[in-house]
Amino acid sequence: MRTHRAADEDRREELLRPSRHLGYDRDALASFLMSREAYRQAEWLYRRAIWANPFEARFRAHLALCLLKQGRLEEAREISAQLDDIADDEIREIISRVNSRADIQRPGSEDRDS
Repeated sequence: MRTHRAADEDRREELLRPSRHLGYDRDALASFLMSREAYRQAEWLYRRAIWANPFEARFRAHLALCLLKQGRLEEAREISAQLDDIADDEIREIISRVNSRADIQRPGSEDRDS
């Protein structure tokens, strides 16, 4: 009887867990908005993507880049620090951009050249 109850609890927990397939539509739309320099709207969509799918590190990396573009370097650094163990080349590139710009750029200034 105990095994049946544990299996039911495991299934219930799995159903309540966020899906790994969610958030990609918001991430894609946010990336489009970033290309149009609509950073505040993109930030909101990246945060929604992270809320829908906290498993996808790429969403956090994109949010860090968005915050960097808005001149919010400390927030971007905090997020990128959480991603240091990820072995994805795209994420590593974003982390290095955030870390290199954080030392150079002053808060409040926007990065429009890249």
